[in-house]
Amino acid sequence: MTNDPMKTDKTKLAEKEWDDLQRDLETLGDQVKSLRDHAGALGETVLGNMELRFQDVLSRANAYRNTTAAQIEELQKMALDQADQTQATLTEQGKKSAAMAKDKARELWDRAEPLRQGAQEVGNGFLRAWSEIAASFGKAAEKVQTERTKDSTDDKSSKTT
Repeated sequence: MTNDPMKTDKTKLAEKEWDDLQRDLETLGDQVKSLRDHAGALGETVLGNMELRFQDVLSRANAYRNTTAAQIEELQKMALDQADQTQATLTEQGKKSAAMAKDKARELWDRAEPLRQGAQEVGNGFLRAWSEIAASFGKAAEKVQTERTKDSTDDKSSKTT
C-alpha cells in the first residue's frame, strides 16, 4: 500500500501492527537461522522442521495480507462503482424530473389559453366601454356647453329688450 494522506487512523494502526508482526517474524527467522549454529545439540531434523514451520507461518502471513489487501481493493472498487451508478441514476432522474416539469408547465400553459383569451376579450371590452363612456362624456360636455352658450345668449337678449 502506498502512503495516502486520506488513510484513516484504523488503517494506520493496522499497518503499524502489520509492521510489528513483520519485524517479530524477521526476528524469529533470524533466531531460527542462528539455531543452525547449534544444530548438533538440537538435531538436524528438529531444526529443519522448525525452519519449515517458520517459512509456512511467514508465507501464510504474507498470503493473508495480500488476500486482505486484494479484498479491500475490490471493496473500494465496488464502492466506487456503486457511487458512479448512484450518480448516474440521480442525474437521469434529475433529467426526467426536469422534462416532466417542462411537460407539466407546457400542459398548464395550454390549459390556461382559454383564460388568457377571455382576459384579452374582457380587456378589449373595457377599452370599448371606456371609449364609449369618454364619447358620452364628450357629447354631454358639448350639450352642456351648447346649453350654457344658448342660455347666456338668451340672457343677453332678454337684457337688451
